[in-house]
Amino acid sequence: MIDRRSPNDKLLSHDASRLEEAAGGPIDLAIVLGSGLSSALRDSFSHVSIPYDTLLGMPVASLRGHAGEALVGTWHGKRVAAFAGRVHLYQGFSPIQVTVNVRLAHAAGAKMVILTNAAGGLRDDMQPGDLMLISDHLNLTGRNPLMGYPHENPFVDMLDAYSPRLRAIAKSVVKPGVRLSEGVYAGLLGPNYETAAEARYLRTIGADAVGMSTVLETIFARCLGMGVLGISMITNIVGAPDTNHAEVTAQGAASGPHLAELIGDVLGKL
Repeated sequence: MIDRRSPNDKLLSHDASRLEEAAGGPIDLAIVLGSGLSSALRDSFSHVSIPYDTLLGMPVASLRGHAGEALVGTWHGKRVAAFAGRVHLYQGFSPIQVTVNVRLAHAAGAKMVILTNAAGGLRDDMQPGDLMLISDHLNLTGRNPLMGYPHENPFVDMLDAYSPRLRAIAKSVVKPGVRLSEGVYAGLLGPNYETAAEARYLRTIGADAVGMSTVLETIFARCLGMGVLGISMITNIVGAPDTNHAEVTAQGAASGPHLAELIGDVLGKL
């Protein structure tokens, strides 16, 4: 019996072969889609859909706004694997499990990854629907995917973890009318939203947006030598009354086309 909660390199090698077969060769680039963003790319490029529950090493968990499938195909001449949905620490998964998508993409050949998420905005100039390029992060999850992982060099340099080159490309191609900024993303354990005191604390320590993903994936991607572009979709403003997951996923779905267009334009420049 396959234990999806303990994916190993043998299972990931099997899954990587499936991705490469579907793409017609090694993957050039991976994309991870956050809450409410799973449908953003479906109409953007020709692809084959591979459900997560058919991939032997991919942890599976049901969560609204996360489709649970890999979209594999060619986009702007690049072989792409877009992971529509991810698992999270707050669902009971371990750090090594929530980074399986990055490990799998790397095993399939990807040299870079675009990590997206739904995030709460912490700045006064932000509004729902904004896009924020992640310039840096604060890992406040209390977890690290490299802890105990048998890698020859776990002492990963995180300076410029989010590629300045990829951010510059994204800024150069953004369309007029799309609100795009840069900022620091704070990754928390979740699943509850922040108290007023926590929001004040996050602003004080330099966070511009907050969410419950991405930081561990970035750490592992950098350990593997992958270039990272991080993009937050601001789906709510931290401290607004009655924030809920349905609101977050609905805003993500509504603003997803802007994100898809930006990703496509970035790929066109690579």
